[in-house]
Amino acid sequence: MLTCILGLACVSDPSAEDSETSGSDSSDSSDSSDTAEPEGGRCDPAAAAPCAGAGTQMCCSDDPAAVSLEDLAASVTPAYLGRGGEGTPIFSGGNNGFGRSGTCVTQGSIPPAVALADPNAEGCPVPCNPTWSASQISATCGPAAACCQAQALETQDCAFDPMLGDAGCWRPVTGGDIVGLGGADASNWSAGNHATHQDPGGAGCEAFVNVIPQPVLDGNGITAPDVLFACFRRLSVANQRGYCRSGGVDACDVFADPCAAMNEAEARTGCG
Repeated sequence: MLTCILGLACVSDPSAEDSETSGSDSSDSSDSSDTAEPEGGRCDPAAAAPCAGAGTQMCCSDDPAAVSLEDLAASVTPAYLGRGGEGTPIFSGGNNGFGRSGTCVTQGSIPPAVALADPNAEGCPVPCNPTWSASQISATCGPAAACCQAQALETQDCAFDPMLGDAGCWRPVTGGDIVGLGGADASNWSAGNHATHQDPGGAGCEAFVNVIPQPVLDGNGITAPDVLFACFRRLSVANQRGYCRSGGVDACDVFADPCAAMNEAEARTGCG
């Protein structure tokens, strides 16, 4: 499997230290006004045979999480091939196979003009984060498109945050809530800890870090553990994963928010 790091060539050998620049153009943001909806069921991009339609379907990641090696703390959008963005996609685009959350899509069903062109994900719909700002969604999806959540949250995806509201609130958990990372210390991110969490156990993050050449780490003044923890903090549950879709927000499926329902059931105030 090819693995891609922004500014480097895609490599097939995880130990390769190839600093050749890629041919990607990260300055052009496409208009996704004709984006088609993925048509298959849920799948695991890291699985050997993730979709029933072997040879005719591909498992396309719905996770746009990205990181900038120049500034690990920065919130960045993914730099897909020819579509703009600032950071290296961790679980999508060229690194589609590192993720565990996706949708089976029939090859050729997404119009090429509005599909990813990245190796390992060519023809996939464009992943996006429904919680992004309007400007981030527009830059990634195009001005006429919306970012639609791809999967429903479940109650198990909620974490209690004592810093929210008047006396604490339930909210969707994030990788930043993993014990020791400075968040709510509400998760160990194991397979059974939540229902829709990306990369349970962190194997995808570890694989992502392992393909970054040491000279690249040194050149940015960072270490492999620095990148690993940055990756952990970008792990998410279903509310932060989706696909670009035409038709505005009215075209999106509407999912209930179990965390908000828990706040209401417990009469918690100030939770928004």
